[in-house]
Amino acid sequence: MPSKKQIIPKDPRDELVAQGNDLIRHVRFSLTELEQNIIYFVMSKVKPEDKDFMRQTFTVAEFCKVCGIHVGDRSGASYQRIKAAVKSVRDKSAWVEYPNGRETLVSWFDTYEIDHNSGTITAILSQSIKPYLVGLIERVKAGGEGFTQSHLYNYFAMKSKYSKRLYEVLKSYLYSSGNQEKLYRLTFQEYELDELQILLNAYDYVRWVDFKRRVLEPSVVEINEVTDVTVSYSVVKGGRKITGVNFSFQHKQTFERLKAETAAKKVLDTPRKSPTPKDTPPTDEPLAGQMILNEGVKCARCGTLNAGYVDGCFRCTDCEFGNYEPTDEDE
Repeated sequence: MPSKKQIIPKDPRDELVAQGNDLIRHVRFSLTELEQNIIYFVMSKVKPEDKDFMRQTFTVAEFCKVCGIHVGDRSGASYQRIKAAVKSVRDKSAWVEYPNGRETLVSWFDTYEIDHNSGTITAILSQSIKPYLVGLIERVKAGGEGFTQSHLYNYFAMKSKYSKRLYEVLKSYLYSSGNQEKLYRLTFQEYELDELQILLNAYDYVRWVDFKRRVLEPSVVEINEVTDVTVSYSVVKGGRKITGVNFSFQHKQTFERLKAETAAKKVLDTPRKSPTPKDTPPTDEPLAGQMILNEGVKCARCGTLNAGYVDGCFRCTDCEFGNYEPTDEDE
């Protein structure tokens, strides 16, 4: 007798994150990379055709597995860090700033419920974010703003918060008003330099050389390596001064898209280890610019414990706050 066809369970990393393009393009927020991942993860449980979505439940182990975070440490560092991050997201809000001068204040979550017996976290989403996540299909049919969908593995494989943000903003222009025919066209989007720094929440990098090295170049590399979009950029100059950035981007063809998916999942299959108090710092003299993590060092800006020292100067790896400055001269 022929054997029954094997049912292969769906990879949770293949879930889609759907957001209204107006939210993606116009929201201004300050989030760490981990906080971004929590929001994307919960959003992936909401579908464009949903009418309501208020409660979404997941386990810490499930979240860590999808994100590629190691949870085998004895100190529970992963759990404590995620618990702190979900509280931080709950305490934050963001302005959606429309070009017509209208602004809307939104928050992502109203509250959470944690069940220590089952290890589950129930996120209760905010009513203010609802219009940007549900009823998206009906909104497009009615001639409203379009929406953009991206796989979780695309977001999670990028380790820079700037990469995630730039990726979703650029991709939203490939899905403008639900126009699928535009997917594979080369698209251009230009930003003034200060506008782009605000969009990516990269205020600390005032000098172009720092912004290029710490934000722009790493973001372009990550987007090209592990997402379904290919992007390049050129600079806009006013005299000798760089005043803007012009991006050219398009959706990858099938072969390149599958190649990027494989690369993304390979990144996630190599879990990042959460630091624990028992981790000892290296005894070798660090190289110039090398980060030395210090467990328990709290960042004064974002409150996370993911901080350390570069060349003897404090630096937070989540929000980039600190007194470490690169030595490169301005271009």
